[in-house]
Amino acid sequence: MRALLVAAALVLTPGLALAQALTVTNAEGKVTVLSPEALAALPRAEARLGGKTVYQGVSLSAVLREAGAPQGPRLHGKPMQAFVVVTGRDGYRAVLSIAETDPSFRDAPIILADRLKAGPLEPKEGALRLVIDADARPDRGVRDVVSVAVVAAP
Repeated sequence: MRALLVAAALVLTPGLALAQALTVTNAEGKVTVLSPEALAALPRAEARLGGKTVYQGVSLSAVLREAGAPQGPRLHGKPMQAFVVVTGRDGYRAVLSIAETDPSFRDAPIILADRLKAGPLEPKEGALRLVIDADARPDRGVRDVVSVAVVAAP
């Protein structure tokens, strides 16, 4: 009975049942693993997928900052040549320029959503979903995100 109550509590707590660690790699190859608790402590934002559905989650720029990626005034020169690859559990990937992820270059938020504004994510979306506000099409909305990598351009 106790196991059943714990399972019910996990299902009813938004984001907790599907919580997972996120692996983030910076351009120097340093790997940072962010636990669900560490992700929960980062700044949150809202973003619209395809201009319609409102999601809530952690800011991608905050995730990158935790991994030591350059941002703000440090994002100039050679670091501007980097790109960010967001990968889902199924291998689907989306690529963004590093400048796109920096709030000083872009007004519209980019988040790793862990919930809909109206409630929990659908199970098919996984624990985290990439949501890029202001994209006209939702094709870069990676589901079930497992890793984020900053890659230095050759």
